[in-house]
Amino acid sequence: MLPHFRILAATVALLACPLLLHALTVPDDLPDGVYEIDWAPGTKGQIASWTYFDIPHDVNITAIKFNGVVPLPVGGHDVDCLLDDRRLENITLSDFTRADDQTKAMTMLGNWCEMATYLHKDAMAFALYNDMIWYVCNWDNMHNFFSNIQRCSKLEIHDAAAWMDRRCGADKRAELSIGYWQKTYGRSQRFGDICNFKDLWSGN
Repeated sequence: MLPHFRILAATVALLACPLLLHALTVPDDLPDGVYEIDWAPGTKGQIASWTYFDIPHDVNITAIKFNGVVPLPVGGHDVDCLLDDRRLENITLSDFTRADDQTKAMTMLGNWCEMATYLHKDAMAFALYNDMIWYVCNWDNMHNFFSNIQRCSKLEIHDAAAWMDRRCGADKRAELSIGYWQKTYGRSQRFGDICNFKDLWSGN
């Protein structure tokens, strides 16, 4: 595991950085790993807590409680191709992604999903490997129905990736929103949009 002080310093920056328009900002010195971010109820983007997980990318962790529901109940209209980054007016992002790093980030998130019991209400989890990110967002902000806990899985992630590939191109930045489940899967770059409009979900 990376030194604790490095993780702490980077995540302090994560908590301190302002939200620009409608997405989470990931600091450029945040170490590789999986992060669960919990938003404070009733706020527009205020982070209540974060948890770091040292999840490997070179092993295959199998499900303990939940192995996903596929095919996902979605269509092509549920995919958002993140061709433009609305947060960064003065930075040009290319469509270039490191496919190998993206695959490792996807594997890390999948392993976390297989290990975790559930994703907290009004929260997100993202896996970071170098500059590539895979993430899952929980839109549910009720905070009072434990029976409706949100889960994620490798099977769902791979199905989401297939939808994004078909709609936006292989390995391109994209999101797949599953409205019925109040859940979003996505892939991006460190400086790209992550959980679009997440800072608005808690403000209802």
